[in-house]
Amino acid sequence: MRGCVTREIQCVVVDDLPEPECGSEDVVIAVEAAGVNRLDTMQRRGKVKPPPGTTECLGLEVAGKVVTCGSGKFAAGSEVMALVQGGAFAERVVVHEATVMSKPEELSMMKAAAVPETWLTAYQLLFIVGQVKAGDAVLLHAAASGVGIAATQLATAAGAHVIATASSEHKLSVVLKLGAAGGVATPRDPETGKPKEQWLPKALTLLPEGKKGFDVVLCCVGGGYAEQNVASLATDGRYVLYSLLTGPSMGEIAATFLGKLMMKRISLLATTLRGRSVEYKKELVEKFHESGALEKLASGEFQIVIDKEFEGLESLQAAHDHMESNANIGKIVVSLA
Repeated sequence: MRGCVTREIQCVVVDDLPEPECGSEDVVIAVEAAGVNRLDTMQRRGKVKPPPGTTECLGLEVAGKVVTCGSGKFAAGSEVMALVQGGAFAERVVVHEATVMSKPEELSMMKAAAVPETWLTAYQLLFIVGQVKAGDAVLLHAAASGVGIAATQLATAAGAHVIATASSEHKLSVVLKLGAAGGVATPRDPETGKPKEQWLPKALTLLPEGKKGFDVVLCCVGGGYAEQNVASLATDGRYVLYSLLTGPSMGEIAATFLGKLMMKRISLLATTLRGRSVEYKKELVEKFHESGALEKLASGEFQIVIDKEFEGLESLQAAHDHMESNANIGKIVVSLA
């Protein structure tokens, strides 16, 4: 079996891998499409490692057809999509049946592959970790990313007032069309990669009447946004941190950061999904189903935005390069069919 791994030179390599073995609660899937996630590029660069016991093969979300299922829950040939620990970018992948979902017939394999990691992450951040409810003011950073686009639609549908930040006016315009109530473009200096100006002043002007700060901030940027995030939050606000794309360093503000959290009684909620237990992921998938989100994806009420499609395992490095250029709006997906 062929699959994509990374080597010391930090490039994607297509290599021969062991055939996946199907346990009593596992499903082996013949992969037809897989979604690219930022965590894949970070693993390739050696910045993160897969959880213990997980394949070195890259990839966290797939769509394809069932080859075999240990329990018989899914029949051979069934079209499914799945959240996986790793191994999506291979001809076949093994995954616990708890994180396998039947693919709605209305979705193509490419669109289905853009759902599991992205939409489950967004749902987890908003409703399990962030406890977002109707009437909340929610600030979403990197809102034109796959997770950001999903979170924008999920939060808006739940009755939240969503304000977005994105790195260009064009990206921001897409998020506004998907339900965000307002937004701030944050163009970056090409040399330093840092925003050219603060987003905080304008974001505060976009709060709904009566709000003095945001109830929830979803941030994947890291230390560079920490000071503004705290300043933007209302008393008793929730600061949900789910990645550190620009690193953890907070510079000079680090000495006063905890004090500022205390002054506003802000809850700092750092979270990940990949390393969570099967039981946690099973409950997450069940709650996602119960919310009706999958039906809205199937009907088109929730939009799956695919920025670019690539063909074949050999194209994964190019897909990574495209993601690392930060040019994408929505998902990058690779066809393996």
